[in-house]
Amino acid sequence: MNIKQATEQVECAVRAYLATDENGLYLIPTQMQRPIILMGPPGVGKTAVVSQVAQHLGINFVSYSITHHTRQSALGLPYIDDATFGGHAYKVSRYTMSEIIAAAYDAMEETGVNEGVLFLDEVNCVSETLAPAMLQFLQFKQFGQHRLPEGWVIVTAGNPPEYNRSAREFDPAMLDRMKRIDIEPDLDVWLDYAVAHGVHSAITSYLQAKPDNFFHVRSDVKGTRIVTARGWEDLSRMVQVYEREGMDVSLSLVSQYLQDPDIAEDFSLYYELFQKYQDKYHIKDVLAGGVPPEGKARLKAARFDERLAFLNLTLEALLREVHADVSEEAALKDVHNDLATLKPKLDGASVRSAFAEPVRGAEEELRRLSRAGASKARLDAAASHKAILGKVAAEALRSAAALHGTEAGDAAWKGATSCFNDYVRSLSAKVEQTGDELDHVLDFLDDAFGDGEEMLLFVSRLACDEQFMAFVTAHGSHKFLEHSKGLMLSERGLGLLKEVDEFRKEGE
Repeated sequence: MNIKQATEQVECAVRAYLATDENGLYLIPTQMQRPIILMGPPGVGKTAVVSQVAQHLGINFVSYSITHHTRQSALGLPYIDDATFGGHAYKVSRYTMSEIIAAAYDAMEETGVNEGVLFLDEVNCVSETLAPAMLQFLQFKQFGQHRLPEGWVIVTAGNPPEYNRSAREFDPAMLDRMKRIDIEPDLDVWLDYAVAHGVHSAITSYLQAKPDNFFHVRSDVKGTRIVTARGWEDLSRMVQVYEREGMDVSLSLVSQYLQDPDIAEDFSLYYELFQKYQDKYHIKDVLAGGVPPEGKARLKAARFDERLAFLNLTLEALLREVHADVSEEAALKDVHNDLATLKPKLDGASVRSAFAEPVRGAEEELRRLSRAGASKARLDAAASHKAILGKVAAEALRSAAALHGTEAGDAAWKGATSCFNDYVRSLSAKVEQTGDELDHVLDFLDDAFGDGEEMLLFVSRLACDEQFMAFVTAHGSHKFLEHSKGLMLSERGLGLLKEVDEFRKEGE
């Protein structure tokens, strides 16, 4: 199955394992909750699947690569203890808690959430000395004397032997105790993910034009050649930073991520061509609705790869604005909740101490999400929350300076709400501008291509972006809805559009 289907399967399994009856007992007893094993080639996104599921369900996520562990670190270290049996004293061997088990308890202490997912990568590459203990853990959720906390689900991942010389097949009796999910690379599914997560438009354009170069793992006399989804995404991040810092994106850089010389050279040449497309088509003018008719005619007559480049450049620019608006909107909701909690405290406490707690909380939440590897959307919203709350707090302190008691509290509240309302008005203007930009792009594509494949591709990619659909749900877009219905999007896209339609009707 592809990565999207695997994500759904893992999430359903975790939800089922954590479902409880009216007495709070797990519907599937802990000992009958089969560990999940994701089998697939390297770099296909197995770790991201599990992390995404944990984030979506609001539970802990602890990840380990089991090949980095020895028998001692997994089971714990032995020590001598005193014990009494049958009235006689003895010296007995005990074991400290496994580092892996302890990490689950650490996560619970840090987050206050008792349930979670323990992810063990490369589980079928475990060393021979650790293998027996590993099999015991997968079957009984126990390393040595210590068990994984109740409410924790084990998810593992491995590479088939053809991709990893260290990999070994599990014993059939062991596999019969596990829930196996096989994952294969799927470019179409990955492109939906890539567009939504800001993968560089040169990469998405290139792979749409040359899909056979998406995933390669092969060995020959010259060594192993590997190109994976992970490699493309990591290259994207580096290219974006290089462009921002004005550094040259060379073949040498590309080859560090795309470890197949032929594909690396081919993409490097395409990237140079893509840069010319950026200069040729003024995307900001397209979003602003200021492109003359000859620009549309030139695009319509362009080669296929050039049209793809334009579509992805435009998608990237539009979604950048949409994501920023959605993140700021989420941040403002959090700040609004902070202010509602703060108001009664301003009467009985100093302004500085009243604001200190929520500001510190926003900073800690951003650090926690960063450590947990949260999605870019959540990190952006948390960063906006911290920044806006900091500005609001600073304005409150400035307004209350040199005042005391009730007067200081009233002045602080007035300054804070005034600053907050300025942000709300600014966001409202940005949302309106983004909506106009969406209409301008759709008008441009309509004039250039009508309801052709280009419009289908553009609208389909938008419909697969959850933040974009949240934006349209909240603020509406008549032109997007009309084009989406006319082009008959995927079942998922149509379902989202139906929700948007119902939402808009309720608001009218």
